[in-house]
Amino acid sequence: MVLLDFLLAGLVVGGIYALIAIGLNLQYGVARVLNLAYGEFLMLAGYLAFWGFSLLGAPPFVTVLVGVPVAFAASWLLFVYVLHPLLGRARDQGKREIDSILSTFGLLFVLQGVALVLWTGTDRAYSFLAVPINLFGAVIGANRAVVLIAALVLAAAVYAFLRYSMIGRALRSIASNPQAAPLVGVDVERYSAIAFAAGGALAAMAGILLSSFIGINPTVGVAYTMKALIVVVMGGIGQVLGGLVAGLVLGMAETMAALLLDPGLITVINFAIFSIVLLWRPQGLFGPSARTGLGEIRIPKEAVALVALAALLVVPHFANAYWLSLLINILTYVALATGWAFFSGPTRYVSLAASAFFGVGAYSVATIAPDYSYGVAVLAGVAASIVLSAFIGLATLRLSGMYFVIFTFGLATLVREIVSWWEFNIAQKAGRHLFLSITTTDIYYQLLALCVVVILLWIIRDRSRMGFALTTLGADETVARQVGINTTALKIGTFVVSSVVMTLAGAILAPRWSYMDATVAFNPMTSFLTVIMALLGGATSVWGPMLGVVPLVLISDYLSVTVPNYFSVVLGLCFLGIVFFVPDGLVGLLQTWAAWLRARGWIVRG
Repeated sequence: MVLLDFLLAGLVVGGIYALIAIGLNLQYGVARVLNLAYGEFLMLAGYLAFWGFSLLGAPPFVTVLVGVPVAFAASWLLFVYVLHPLLGRARDQGKREIDSILSTFGLLFVLQGVALVLWTGTDRAYSFLAVPINLFGAVIGANRAVVLIAALVLAAAVYAFLRYSMIGRALRSIASNPQAAPLVGVDVERYSAIAFAAGGALAAMAGILLSSFIGINPTVGVAYTMKALIVVVMGGIGQVLGGLVAGLVLGMAETMAALLLDPGLITVINFAIFSIVLLWRPQGLFGPSARTGLGEIRIPKEAVALVALAALLVVPHFANAYWLSLLINILTYVALATGWAFFSGPTRYVSLAASAFFGVGAYSVATIAPDYSYGVAVLAGVAASIVLSAFIGLATLRLSGMYFVIFTFGLATLVREIVSWWEFNIAQKAGRHLFLSITTTDIYYQLLALCVVVILLWIIRDRSRMGFALTTLGADETVARQVGINTTALKIGTFVVSSVVMTLAGAILAPRWSYMDATVAFNPMTSFLTVIMALLGGATSVWGPMLGVVPLVLISDYLSVTVPNYFSVVLGLCFLGIVFFVPDGLVGLLQTWAAWLRARGWIVRG
């Protein structure tokens, strides 16, 4: 009976993951939109079910009749009037993929922030069908059994629909070759909108069913998005039955880890399985091989900034404590954003792992410096980041950028879970107290030196053969390989340098905190802000990240004090605004204005 209970528990968890992944599989497999706000539709549907049950006594099955059509219509409108116009202007598939990731990332923040303002962060839960039933001698909650059955039925129904219906054949033709589909009379825009809307409807159904036994809060969607992404990649993009099998495998593995090892290792087990599948079959367990090309990125000439550097060198002698603290925040994000853009700018691989590497540096100082020395701690952090970034590079950078985004999206969570588990179970500590004889001025000059070094590395790189190789790689990776460039080694090497810069930023900043734990060191907001700032300024220029950092640090400092409850909403709107209105960053915007003025003879080329 114990074995049967174990199998049934694993099937239920796997059924949950398969259920939430079906809709995302449709959205990315057909509409080619990697919707990182997918879990937020699940979250909103969960709230709808909660309020329907609490206020009207409506059971989840009744809420489905309202929530699913509403989610379908909302997703259809989102695709037709927001995402399709945005993605349609992309110059190539690589740019389209990046824009879909960043715009839905912004939408995630907006929906999450709105939910937080409306309903606070408190869990909302209700009880429906929370009665045990006996299934083949094993006991399971009736509400969980409903989810398992729904996952099996929906997977079979979607599979049959895609395989045997006329609309399903059209959707499969788009998923197979979106360029060739119009040649056989398929309306790509219409059917892509249907697929995206159906994915949103399936997310709503999953959220309504899951709300019968899980608590709903504004941040619950992110975790389920991560699970869905892992399931989609493991099963194969566009492979519905593959996603079902992958979900069940992941559920079984999690249940086994919780029963036989330690519940705190569940995230580690997830990523171990995900990494094995990614290395063994990058196209997924049931998916065909696929490659994604990268578009061209042009890096403009840099301007001379020696006067600004000279001014920054004397600032600590005149600035008060507040302004010095603000400048330290600016320099921290200049280092992070420039380090991030050092790799992601030329390669167009969107990394969401800044908080992971920042945390590695900060936590290395917190754990090692008190017993040894600050220098040893910094070296240990750098060594750890080199090993970690090299592993990530070997695991993902030989593949398309989408896999890299998914992997790094959950990396900070993975590292944070490992550190938390180690601290609680092995070190038996709740956090670390840090008292070092390093002043605020020392931190300022160290960060300034780091920023100068990474900028010099960028300039030297772009004037060398390595810069030419990266430019060629960004333009067309296939061509780069054909002319003898080792693209894998080039990407991994650049990514390692980028990661070391972010690690050093964390290590240098660590002495500012007298107390540190994993949640402080590996705060995911670090990743989000780093990407936003780099993109706002322009990730393809060495000076672009600085242009993005200064205004956003000043704005976030002001908003965090004046309207802290709306900070997430404003952050999400900034993300959307950057993607829509400043797609090439402030550097690109300035270049466009300059070209416009030159065309009218108002300025002359210098």
